[in-house]
Amino acid sequence: MTALNGTISIRQPISNDLVFHTDMFHSRLGNQQFNHYPAKLPTSGFCNFFDNLHNMYEEHIRDIVNVPELNECPVTVRDVFILDKPFPSSVLPPVCPTGLWKIVISGRLQEEEKLSYQMVMKVYEKDYFG
Repeated sequence: MTALNGTISIRQPISNDLVFHTDMFHSRLGNQQFNHYPAKLPTSGFCNFFDNLHNMYEEHIRDIVNVPELNECPVTVRDVFILDKPFPSSVLPPVCPTGLWKIVISGRLQEEEKLSYQMVMKVYEKDYFG
């Protein structure tokens, strides 16, 4: 099981001018020799990103403390708390290659990178642990 834990601090109002881009990388052997993977999440503005979370994954975000509301734009100043949230395996595609995965999410304002998040996860076969 993978758990998400942390705080997203929003220190000024943010609109769709901040655009999120994602890139995915896969290491089949789990040895951090990553290859760029062709799948990606759609590029979207900051507000649209959270609207998509509400529309597609409401059951997975409802217990995140202080998450922006659906159609809230600009998103106001706040701290968003993710407290030991199990990563929902149901959001993974039905066919997900095993190995090490790296997801890079970057936020760009007028094409200049302003933030970058990286997540690394190990995907096992379903019955790996018995």
